[in-house]
Amino acid sequence: MDNQYLTVTALNNYLKYRFDNDVFLQNIMLEGQITSFKAHSSGHLYFSLKDDYTQISCVMFQREARQLNFIPKNGLKVYIRGRVSTYPASGTYQIYVSKMKDAGVGELFLQFEKLKKELNQLGYFSPEHKKPLPKFPKIIGVITSSTGAVIRDIIKTINKRYNNLEIIVYPTKVQGEGAKEEIAANIKKANSDALADVLILARGGGSMEDLWPFNERIVADAIYNSQIPLVSAVGHETDFTISDYVADLRSPTPTAAGTYVTPEKESLVNQISSLLKLLNSSYRKHLDDFTMQVLNLETRLKNAAPSTKLNQQKQLVEHYLRQLKLLYQQRLYEKQSSLQLLTNELSKNEPQKVIAYKKEYLKSIYNKLEHAFKNNMDAKKQAYLLLNTKLETLNPLGIMAKGFSLASIDNHYIRSVSEVKVGDKISTEVKDGKIISQVMEVKNA
Repeated sequence: MDNQYLTVTALNNYLKYRFDNDVFLQNIMLEGQITSFKAHSSGHLYFSLKDDYTQISCVMFQREARQLNFIPKNGLKVYIRGRVSTYPASGTYQIYVSKMKDAGVGELFLQFEKLKKELNQLGYFSPEHKKPLPKFPKIIGVITSSTGAVIRDIIKTINKRYNNLEIIVYPTKVQGEGAKEEIAANIKKANSDALADVLILARGGGSMEDLWPFNERIVADAIYNSQIPLVSAVGHETDFTISDYVADLRSPTPTAAGTYVTPEKESLVNQISSLLKLLNSSYRKHLDDFTMQVLNLETRLKNAAPSTKLNQQKQLVEHYLRQLKLLYQQRLYEKQSSLQLLTNELSKNEPQKVIAYKKEYLKSIYNKLEHAFKNNMDAKKQAYLLLNTKLETLNPLGIMAKGFSLASIDNHYIRSVSEVKVGDKISTEVKDGKIISQVMEVKNA
């Protein structure tokens, strides 16, 4: 009984044999509209040929494709010649196209161009109408089928870039009858809910017919009237729909849409880290500048202190004393020189009496001079002691030692209660430091 069963390979090989040996199927001529077109990097062309009811897969290899005098694309009506055969590995049959001619633009493509032109004239595609996407959305709404790879890819991309965001999925039919109405209704519902900060309208790739709901006027109106920014992510990168033109932003793929609407958390963390470093650097610079200002003010305050002034006066007095002593020594030297000259003159004349007289006279003059000098020195010393006593009397440090103090506000010494108000901070200098206090009450005398 087992001998009655065929293997799958045997059946597929048999079908291929039948296809390849059917004369009619080896020279087929068809007309139809190109859909699901894809040009492979190898140069082979893969597409489907359709009419109003059905479609069939086609392949045109590089050797034949190089003979074309036009560029095939979706929606284009063509005439083809080729053979029908099967591909045993998958068990599917397709047309191997040997020749293809341009027969004109298909009906769907004409409808697409007509609506595109009409909406463009109405301003649906105007840049002024495009709303900017929020930089930091909290909630993202996704209008797409609740099953399939599209929604999984979008959620995966968003969570990878910024896993703190909330995603609201509006399950939507994206192909076939009723799809356009459901798409438009969910766009309106998302706006009515007013929860999402940005919307993604998404669908995977497909033929022009599969993507047609996104080329309908009802969907274009819903996108245009949306108050929430909307990203259109329909089909593959080469697919363009009316929703792409009306949307605030067109994404080449649904996965890319997840990237467009979310900030990258790691990049934001790096930016914040850089800004913190810059802020710390700026803070340290300002702190250094402030420290230098404080040091300069302390130096100026020290130079203006009474003790500094007193030391300067003492230094001045000591300078005058040194000058006075030098002057005295100079005068004494001059008088001694004069005395020596006179003595020499007297020794030449030698009258004893005159000499004795002159000696006595000179001695008297010398005594007077010495007495006058002593009196002058005593007077200068008395004047110095008096001046020093006055300086000590006026020295705030001496007064402070007796219990007195100096009060100031902002380096200004207080002379009257009118210069002080409640809440002011006062610096009080005593003999061994400063006391910082705050005014609680002010009383007049």
